[in-house]
Amino acid sequence: MTSEFLLPLVTVGATLMLVLTGLLNFSVFLRQLRSSRELLETAKWQLENARQQPEIQLFQRAMSETSEHLAVLLQRPYLRPYFYENKSWREGDQATADEVKIMAELLLDNLASAIIHSAAFPQYPIRSVEQTIRFQLRNSPALREFLMEAFDRFQMAGLALLRLKNDTKEQTEADLRLLIDACGTDAAERARRERLLRHLQSATNDEPVELARYSLERKRKLSLSEATSTR
Repeated sequence: MTSEFLLPLVTVGATLMLVLTGLLNFSVFLRQLRSSRELLETAKWQLENARQQPEIQLFQRAMSETSEHLAVLLQRPYLRPYFYENKSWREGDQATADEVKIMAELLLDNLASAIIHSAAFPQYPIRSVEQTIRFQLRNSPALREFLMEAFDRFQMAGLALLRLKNDTKEQTEADLRLLIDACGTDAAERARRERLLRHLQSATNDEPVELARYSLERKRKLSLSEATSTR
């Protein structure tokens, strides 16, 4: 009788132990699953952050390139009207002609860099950059004059800057003709400007970034060709 009574108890006890063990294992499994999910979410966040990092850096660069000149204006606020209020420099102004020209050079170099980056990187905030450059060029005689005088310095961004300077394609073509006439005896620069004029006339898309991309791609092809020929 005793063994007959104990056997069911042992069986029930063993079953309960198995159930408890299973529950404990299931609890451990749930904790591991929760931990795995947290690790997966962390990994996804890190991956997304890594993916966005180049874009963030490009945005930061765009902000830097289009606002670097503000530090100079804070130190010399009397220069501001020459770049924001369409003021031309005149003899007797507080600013010297050299100050205005140096500031124009600094600002235009930064704007040229911004438009080149717009052409090279699709993630670059092109619309805000274009609006900034367009505003600066159309509100600063000093910038417009420096662009025309030193056009040969802007081998890749020059055509795009000219387009942003003007309202229409025809006005940009007129500027290029003036630049061609101003070349003098520099045959290579004359040929470059004539090529830019032909490209602009035949271009179906005269958006500034596309014009900059044309110059950038041509420069890359020439560099690749030169590298291949020297091997």
